[in-house]
Amino acid sequence: MSVANDRIAAPAARPGQTALYQFFDDVDRLLYVGITDDPKTRWARHRQYAATSWWPRAARVSVDWLTGRDVAAAAELRVIRTQAPLYNSGGAPSPLREQAPGETPCPMVNMQRFHEATGGGFRPPGRPWRNMDQAVAETLTADVTAGRLRCGNQLPRVAELVNRFGVSTNTVHRALRRLASAGRVERQGVGSGTRYFVTLS
Repeated sequence: MSVANDRIAAPAARPGQTALYQFFDDVDRLLYVGITDDPKTRWARHRQYAATSWWPRAARVSVDWLTGRDVAAAAELRVIRTQAPLYNSGGAPSPLREQAPGETPCPMVNMQRFHEATGGGFRPPGRPWRNMDQAVAETLTADVTAGRLRCGNQLPRVAELVNRFGVSTNTVHRALRRLASAGRVERQGVGSGTRYFVTLS
């Protein structure tokens, strides 16, 4: 199946089966591997949350339908650990330990983006990071201190923060809760309409 930027036709779901999908760029480098029971919904999320990373680079996708999510998850893990997709991090072999036969360390593209976006902080000896949500929260606080965000400004949306920091939506939500608890931002709205505004400059 060929793809071109945002014009991606996801296959229809197959009851009782789970899709193992792999996105490649135009020189056949593996960008991302995942599994899903509903490709249409899953790829819509990729289109949103990977808009500034790997999604625009996707040129080809392969889809294999497997029986059962456990079988698909095991296949996904094998691909991550042996083919080192550029934008997967979960399940990838750590570059900080000796590799098992056939394993390839994760390229850590998202780790690099996180490191760059947070100024390289929060790196204890022997570990790539700690308290990622704290790092995101303190980086946004630094934006306020530096005048890049001012009192009353709306913070970037969650998807934008995910793309900026290379972290998960859960990490961003934890960072926003930290800021709200500290009185630095105010939450308005609910659900998908939730927005955060700077309350302290």
